[in-house]
Amino acid sequence: MKSLFFSIVFVLVGFLGFSQEAIIQDSEVFKKSVVDGNISLILPTEITNDDVQKYSKYYTSFFNTSFNEKSHQVTFNMVNNDPKSRRVIIRFLSANGIQFARIGSNALPL
Repeated sequence: MKSLFFSIVFVLVGFLGFSQEAIIQDSEVFKKSVVDGNISLILPTEITNDDVQKYSKYYTSFFNTSFNEKSHQVTFNMVNNDPKSRRVIIRFLSANGIQFARIGSNALPL
């Protein structure tokens, strides 16, 4: 029984320890960027330009990305700025190991 309990705790701590967040600096600016079709997020420092390029190449029919390695800001330029295309950004973020989007003090699960 103890080993089962410790196994569950170990898995949960590992899951929470490796979960990453994308940061949205200003909710009003973010809302405007969604309408404009140029959505910007700050990615965790562990994510590199190679990671962004590796995963974004699968979604070029939905968006193009540009990544600033200094600030870790990724910008999605939407090909078609519709809800379906914007939902594909969640798949891109998940592929990079991101599970939450932080807006201010709130962390929202993807």
